[in-house]
Amino acid sequence: MTSLFIFKSLIFSLILHVSAQDHGRCPTSFSCGYLGQITFPFTVPQHPQCGALAILDCDNKNATAPKTIQLGSPPSKQLFTVPYVEGDIITVRENEAQRNNLLSKNCQAFHNFPVPPSSPLASFYIKYSTTMFKCNHSLSVIPPKSFYNYKNCSGYNIYYYRQISDGNFKVPSSLAQCKVYKVAIRDSPSDDPFDFLSPEIEIKVQLSDDCNKCLRHHGGQCQLDVHKNFFCAKEDKRLAWKLGIGIGLLVIIITGLLITWRCKRRVPNFYNKYTESDSIYNGVPVFSFKDLEVATKKFDSSRELGEGGFGTVYYGKLKDGREVAVKRLYQHNFKRVEQFMNEIKILTRLRHKNLVTLYGCTSHHSHELLLVYEYISNGTVASHLRGESGFLPWHIRMKAALETAAALAYLHASEIIHRDVKTNNILLDDTFCIKVADFGLSKLFPNDVTHVSTAPQGTPGYVDPEYHQCYRLTSKSDVYSFGVVLVELISSMPAVDMSRDKEEINLANLAIRKIQKSAISELVDPTLWFESDSDVKRQIVSIAELAFQCLQRDKELRPSMDDVLEVLRRIDNGSGVDKFGHVEEVIAHGAGISRINVRSLSPPSSDHVEVKLSKDKKITPSPKGVTDKWDSESTTPNISGQSASQM
Repeated sequence: MTSLFIFKSLIFSLILHVSAQDHGRCPTSFSCGYLGQITFPFTVPQHPQCGALAILDCDNKNATAPKTIQLGSPPSKQLFTVPYVEGDIITVRENEAQRNNLLSKNCQAFHNFPVPPSSPLASFYIKYSTTMFKCNHSLSVIPPKSFYNYKNCSGYNIYYYRQISDGNFKVPSSLAQCKVYKVAIRDSPSDDPFDFLSPEIEIKVQLSDDCNKCLRHHGGQCQLDVHKNFFCAKEDKRLAWKLGIGIGLLVIIITGLLITWRCKRRVPNFYNKYTESDSIYNGVPVFSFKDLEVATKKFDSSRELGEGGFGTVYYGKLKDGREVAVKRLYQHNFKRVEQFMNEIKILTRLRHKNLVTLYGCTSHHSHELLLVYEYISNGTVASHLRGESGFLPWHIRMKAALETAAALAYLHASEIIHRDVKTNNILLDDTFCIKVADFGLSKLFPNDVTHVSTAPQGTPGYVDPEYHQCYRLTSKSDVYSFGVVLVELISSMPAVDMSRDKEEINLANLAIRKIQKSAISELVDPTLWFESDSDVKRQIVSIAELAFQCLQRDKELRPSMDDVLEVLRRIDNGSGVDKFGHVEEVIAHGAGISRINVRSLSPPSSDHVEVKLSKDKKITPSPKGVTDKWDSESTTPNISGQSASQM
């Protein structure tokens, strides 16, 4: 009993000592109901010094109770619901009155949204926005030709730029006397502002220079002192030394107690030896952080392959000579562990020749979370279509369509939705074999549910309109994105191009217009010999028809990825085209193309079994496989984010 009392006293003293030494550091995360664990730059009201923006009601025992933030200046401060938090982006929902204004096309919808005030830790801005000008009729404004003029408001006009405005936007002198609004948008500007204004505002946190230095160079925590001035809270190195002594004493005491206890009673040894170097995590090898740091030359910026919404990818070379692509998940991102676990869980379940496979990862206890893929240097489909990595002839494009569809059909059969299908995520090896990459946004999708509700994520130009409007993610969302990929393969045009006419900024809209007008030839890349090669023309017309159906706004009118794959196979081997019919013939009968029954186009093929997986069959882990160098744009939530990229 005496030994036990001494043991408890020492533990209590050590805890008090640690608490006294570490009182200045903030918790690493806070539980916040349906938002999960939130971390810096967000905090809770009980710890205002620990973040740039406090989220209210996190301590509500009802996990589904709305979480809010308070914005505006006294006495007009308002509470806004927070439906979603992703890394350094917080999504805020307009109040009910403003949402009704948008639905009813009421001009009261034009207003400035109050972003959070800046602090020594960070500033804030609306991620997807445009600038609007409210000009009274008495001003006799003559706007620039590059502006839309919305005239349906009483007593004033609303002017706004035809493109998404950026941080360098300059107010035209002709509009200088007008009232300025910064409004959130969900799509590219058009002549009707109510078509693109958004009731969901994505607010991005921009950390201050002091905070960035604290995080990146000093390994500290960004905090505010009692005077609300910035300071960098660093661990006291003396604390580690004191902890070492304290723990050493505890070990000695515990060892003595164990010896005494074992003399009285024999018990099994519950302590298993563990070393990171020979461990297996979720079925994949574990790499040490140090080895990957050496392989990437300490993550040198010259070795960056691309940057996505959750991490940066670097080229590396291991000690055994293997070339690798190392995905370094962002730090200080509460979603990073979830993202890490998600990607490991998904990739280790899958085995398909057209899916990128995994070499391994760091331990989830590691200093940083890293994923390791085999590196391939032949670029992405996007880079080839833009002429950055060499021209793609039609037969390679057809092969890319087939193999991408096969990979997606396999994913869907495995109850997984990719949800970020785009040409930047379709990689090419040296033999031009397709590898579909970037499962960072993937969602497991059980077959017994009709959809998954989640805040819209993906890349502009590829996002399913129904998914964006209703937050209902289904496998048909991937089908829509794949329809955009098919149009890219035909046209070599990017999914979004702000230099095109307003109706054609979005490639899906452009393609639908051209197909409906029987003007496919205007859509096709001139280098594909569309008019001079009858076989190429036949395939391209059929691909356009298939893309048209994939791009239907109503998901019920889109084919499944299984059906898409079957049609592509028939197009490739030259059969079934007559049954499909020419676009011109279908258009002549109105919108009948939306109701084409692609299931009737072809019988099941012999190799179709690869995507018809039995639900109760265990999928074997991937072998060490292939990934690629890629060009990447940043994937972000909602439709106006930039492409994510690599794996």
